[in-house]
Amino acid sequence: MKKSRLLLILSLLVFVFSCKEEESLTNKPGTYSSKDIFVIEQGVSSAEMVISNITHLIQLAIDDEQVLYNNGIVYPIITKEKENESQISPYPMILTIDFGTDTTQGYDNRYRCGKIIANISSHWKDSLSLIDADVQNYYMATHSPNETNVENQVIVTGCNSNLRLKIRNVGEKSCFDFNTYPTQQIITDSAHFSTPLGDITLSTRRLTYYYGGFDTPDYKDDKTYNTLFSGGTASDKKDDNWHWYSEMVGQTNEGLEYFAYNRNCFWLVSGNLKLNYTDIKTQRKRTKIIDFGRFDQTNCDNIASYLTNGLNIVFNLP
Repeated sequence: MKKSRLLLILSLLVFVFSCKEEESLTNKPGTYSSKDIFVIEQGVSSAEMVISNITHLIQLAIDDEQVLYNNGIVYPIITKEKENESQISPYPMILTIDFGTDTTQGYDNRYRCGKIIANISSHWKDSLSLIDADVQNYYMATHSPNETNVENQVIVTGCNSNLRLKIRNVGEKSCFDFNTYPTQQIITDSAHFSTPLGDITLSTRRLTYYYGGFDTPDYKDDKTYNTLFSGGTASDKKDDNWHWYSEMVGQTNEGLEYFAYNRNCFWLVSGNLKLNYTDIKTQRKRTKIIDFGRFDQTNCDNIASYLTNGLNIVFNLP
């Protein structure tokens, strides 16, 4: 009898500590993620957001670089060089987007620094065009890193990145809805992202389907579906480490099977991502569905969310 009671007490303690671990993710019950705790869902989503943003910046610099200048700001400094001085065409091109070493506010009110150097074989809309981008200490954030008067609910979501990104136009490809669209393949074999509270390593294979606006010169009507498979490691400042992989949801009752990035929006706007991760120390496994918003939403907010213990945890994208 005593042994049974002891086992019951131990079981209850394990349950309580498990719940405490989950509850520590929030600073407002069921609402916002904590500013003081590394959240792997937020770290992985931030890394995916950075990849979308780098692709978008390169396309803007090619097509309409003036969009990147706002209110007479100095940065970025954009240079376009022919790969060979004797060539008549502007392509192949070496494109450099330099945001400097001090973090400054940009055209979309984000704060940036760092450099993107891209070797471009031909215009990105040309079939088989290849962009090989070297991303060096590229940092972007929703608020200035020097800002001190930030509400508790608003997280200064900053993300610094170093990676090599290959962006290839692979022509018309069939999408999950059985239609064909102009498609980009985006690959990185080894990327590193650091946030104020933790780090993410990532390799990814993704396809971006342009289901609207691809044939017009105006980028604001471009609409995309994105499907991906990514994986890597995560670590926080407390020596906690995880293996993770993300993929599109597999069943309709899990959510949308893609996430969307409209180029007139500054953030991913809709869709879901399934994140699976394992605590290296405890081998505890978890699966979360990260929700970027309903497919029919029209606002371009910078938030995403996931459910844990019945609570909806909301966090900011960079």
